[in-house]
Amino acid sequence: MLNEICYREALKALDWGTETIYAIGHKAPDTDTVTAAIAYADLMQKLGYPVEARIAGKANNETKYAAALFGFPLPPILEDARGKTLILVDHSETCQAVAGAKEARILQIIDHHGLGDVMESKRIFAKIFPVGSTCTIIFTCYQEFGVEVTKKIAQILLAGIVSDTQNLKKKTTTEMDRVVCKILAERLNISSENLEMIYAEMKKAAKNFDGMTDEEIFNSDAKDYVINGHKFRLGSLSFDDKKNIESFLHRMLGVMPKILKDSANEMIFCNVSCHKHSYILYFTDLAKKIAESVYGASKDAGIIYVDHRLNRKVDIVPAITQALLS
Repeated sequence: MLNEICYREALKALDWGTETIYAIGHKAPDTDTVTAAIAYADLMQKLGYPVEARIAGKANNETKYAAALFGFPLPPILEDARGKTLILVDHSETCQAVAGAKEARILQIIDHHGLGDVMESKRIFAKIFPVGSTCTIIFTCYQEFGVEVTKKIAQILLAGIVSDTQNLKKKTTTEMDRVVCKILAERLNISSENLEMIYAEMKKAAKNFDGMTDEEIFNSDAKDYVINGHKFRLGSLSFDDKKNIESFLHRMLGVMPKILKDSANEMIFCNVSCHKHSYILYFTDLAKKIAESVYGASKDAGIIYVDHRLNRKVDIVPAITQALLS
């Protein structure tokens, strides 16, 4: 009870203004960032605050599949956030945020990554937990504020957790993710076998690039970073067609120069996972220097082969960060 009072009082202390506030995730939105925005907006609404969910770009195929399966509408796209008030979910880096975020008021941050570079002089509510999914954190927020998790919200949160933890198999998965996932699955009467089938279909949808250009494929799960003054984009893709992996790698390399120019980055990287292995793609001389210092000599121009699967958050970003700082 005391926790609930404390959390509610913390929200009351914020300057909510008079306009609608937008809960929004990062650019190149994935399932966790979209579902987190929807669920957190719902929580704030139930607490009496004028919050609506938005997304910072087109939803990917996995997210569209999850939305159709669980029956929830995708939020509208917010093109420019200048002058608006935002609740950032699943990120706290301005380079990953919706356009205009630097000129927006940041009211809250709910994230499961490291602390980013968002600057806000006014009072802010932030909850950053080292778990596998932002939706796991948001489930705990419902508990802390004493708000019931409805069946609809349980479906939305479960979709985000299953996606971002790869159905609890990803190395960033924690015991908290497992406990929350179990609670939500039981609430929805979904067995572990059925949950595995749901994840398999979501994974299949994520790898379906039909109707997408190579640039859209690359950017479907790409994030921007600024480390030690160096700005780069890092894509993360899974491609399990061994027969055509070489062709796919060169297709991605082919669009990286345009992506570099359009995004005003200094370097471009991409982690392409294929079964139990990974390929690190890079573009620009500095990107080559950094990539080879971390992962060894190139297999081919722009390509480094790694004999195990890499995780962007746990393996690649820390390694590139260390290389840029040394």
